[in-house]
Amino acid sequence: MVLFVETVGVVGAGTMGAQIAEVFALNGKNVVLRDIEDRFVQGGLQKVRRSLNDLAAFHENRAASEIRAAESKLGIQLTPEQKAAAEKKVRPTYSRQRVDEAFARIQGTTSLHDLKACEFVVEAIVEDLNVKGKLFAELNGICGPRTVFASNTSALPISKMAEMSGRPQRFLGTHFFNPPTTLPLVEIIKGDRTDAEAVDDVMNLFSSMRNHRYPMMPVQVKECPGFLVNRILGAMLEEAYRCLEEGVAPARDIDNAMKAGAGFPMGPLELTDLIGLDVAKHVADHVKSAMKTYPAVQEPKVLDKMVAEGRLGRKTGKGFYDY
Repeated sequence: MVLFVETVGVVGAGTMGAQIAEVFALNGKNVVLRDIEDRFVQGGLQKVRRSLNDLAAFHENRAASEIRAAESKLGIQLTPEQKAAAEKKVRPTYSRQRVDEAFARIQGTTSLHDLKACEFVVEAIVEDLNVKGKLFAELNGICGPRTVFASNTSALPISKMAEMSGRPQRFLGTHFFNPPTTLPLVEIIKGDRTDAEAVDDVMNLFSSMRNHRYPMMPVQVKECPGFLVNRILGAMLEEAYRCLEEGVAPARDIDNAMKAGAGFPMGPLELTDLIGLDVAKHVADHVKSAMKTYPAVQEPKVLDKMVAEGRLGRKTGKGFYDY
């Protein structure tokens, strides 16, 4: 049976929770945004309202901005007819009416019982396994048996949380990236007992959505410490910190080198500042601790194997991809 999602519950009205709620509302879903105190709920709603206002203003001014940019680049003055044609071509994707309708779809509450009718519930609260587990156990007694529960955790074990929830078959991880209104990736992490149907339903749900800029991009990831992005990113960030400590280069040069030489949109130390050094440390410490109980990491052999097979990349027409 395919899961039909009309109403989504988002627990946690902080920065991530508010933006997750906004993305769902922009995609036509009714959203119940819950937090433990009304001041947090109202703060979350205010974040959404400001974000939507900025989105509408950007689209309202987009045509005029592009006209000014074209005139500046070409050194000419467009005629009224040319401007009218440009304005017709660059119509707002998100009009004021559209964002107002999206905001109206979000209901703020402090009661978990208001999530009773939700077909899908996403948690975005404090990174504490016991707190999250208690929340889901309570929701298990409120929501219908078909409701899928999801955690936005960036590192905590999905299978353990799923068992604590009381419905491990209908539980998975949905790790959004900050800010979800502009970053389209969502890691979908299956627990040990998650039904394949639930995974497919959530993958299809996100594949049908978009944020302010892009179609959402769900990727299915095996449960492991750090999941996919944080596992790869953590190793890169740690090496950047090591280079800084060893005096290989100063912070600004490390960041500029990775942007100019490796094509990164942001340097590793700039990225850490954006994430928050405390958050980065928390995730890194958790991944390192979890890796101690994870099967020993083996030296990757894939590169040796592919080179031996003559798969050298673009130069031979075959590498990790075929060209």
